[in-house]
Amino acid sequence: MSNWGHVKPVTKEVGGKTCTFRSLLEYRWSVWLQLQKEQGIIQEWWYEDEVLELESEKFRDPITYIPDFTIETESGYEFHELKGWFTSKSATKMKLAATQYENPITLIFASLGDHSKSSKIRAQYGRAKRLEPFLKRVIFNAERDIFRKIKGLFEI
Repeated sequence: MSNWGHVKPVTKEVGGKTCTFRSLLEYRWSVWLQLQKEQGIIQEWWYEDEVLELESEKFRDPITYIPDFTIETESGYEFHELKGWFTSKSATKMKLAATQYENPITLIFASLGDHSKSSKIRAQYGRAKRLEPFLKRVIFNAERDIFRKIKGLFEI
């Protein structure tokens, strides 16, 4: 498990599952998914349970990609990927996964903030926008749109 400077792993129990999430963002998303499960919106969720092998003409060996969450719905399985920092390498893996696997992918950001202020944030926003046609959806501000509404459910 890698540590990206200020991002620290967090071990929490959610819905009877104890997971070591790579970030607080992933923990919060698991709480959201558990709430959806309890409401019957989804059937089940798993954290980092799938390892996908991706083929690329640029590389001789397959590239591995581990989606953050696998979700079971009435219509099948889908992947959810959470990003605090969205690199071009991550965008490439997601595009390959979206084109090589039938499972729809949702990309979630806590907040990309005001993408007009920073060139680094603008670059991440641009990558996500270019990827949108390949994804089920992109959530650009989960902090405002989802987490703020359920903040009483987080054990922090």
